[in-house]
Amino acid sequence: MAERFRRRAADPLHWGSNPYPGSMVILMALSQKTDDVINQMLRIDQLLRKTSPQHRLGEEEKRLVLESISKAEEGLRAMMDEVAKG
Repeated sequence: MAERFRRRAADPLHWGSNPYPGSMVILMALSQKTDDVINQMLRIDQLLRKTSPQHRLGEEEKRLVLESISKAEEGLRAMMDEVAKG
């Protein structure tokens, strides 16, 4: 059993399924940024559910929605930059 693991560890074909070294770091960063953007969108969804069925936002809700949109936009720009440079 140990011999099999040693041979497998020495075989470059089994060093990982990702053929591009360093790209796993990019994918992990994108995953985190994607989660952040989704969380901001969910926050907006929660605010809209509170004001349902007319969806009339008060001043505080408008501020929170605009803040969430701004954070999501920043996250999307960071993702675009990460993909463009990677």
